[in-house]
Amino acid sequence: MEIKRPDQSHFAAIFRCLATYRFHVFGNSDSADPDFPQDAVLSVRNGICHVNLNEKCWVAEHDGNVVGFCCWAWQEQKKKSAKTVLISVLPEARSLGVGPLLQRQRLDEMREQGAREVHTWSDDPRAIRWYKMQFGYQLVDYEPIHHCIHHFSLGEHSCWGIHRGFVDNDQLAHLVLAL
Repeated sequence: MEIKRPDQSHFAAIFRCLATYRFHVFGNSDSADPDFPQDAVLSVRNGICHVNLNEKCWVAEHDGNVVGFCCWAWQEQKKKSAKTVLISVLPEARSLGVGPLLQRQRLDEMREQGAREVHTWSDDPRAIRWYKMQFGYQLVDYEPIHHCIHHFSLGEHSCWGIHRGFVDNDQLAHLVLAL
């Protein structure tokens, strides 16, 4: 298993990983989020998450194939507060320890860049338990789920999409980790 920065050859593979986490690339269907009927009203955060895949992003390669992806951003850099943005591992690679390797890599990078705390949001009870048990996160609160619009760029590649996570929950757990 190799954890490394993505390059342009990884662009499509990153979205194969994200598709397993209900990330929908705009233009692939007639609706913004195909998990909902076309006449559904979606609640969207009034902000765009810009992800430059050249920075603060990592891919996991196994046997030459991308099997996982993660990224992070600053919540408030002046306050040394970082946030996780996305982490996704292909279902067939989830028994290989890819998720913990990616999470440790981004936590290490956050520390190296001066972060003192990390905020993470999840609506998946298994992921919430994983963050708490494996990494020592504390649950702060629950908040309503909103869609999040993302813009990804990597060299000459660019893509817009929407992420909601799982459709079975209407609450998002807000977790914090002191570094």
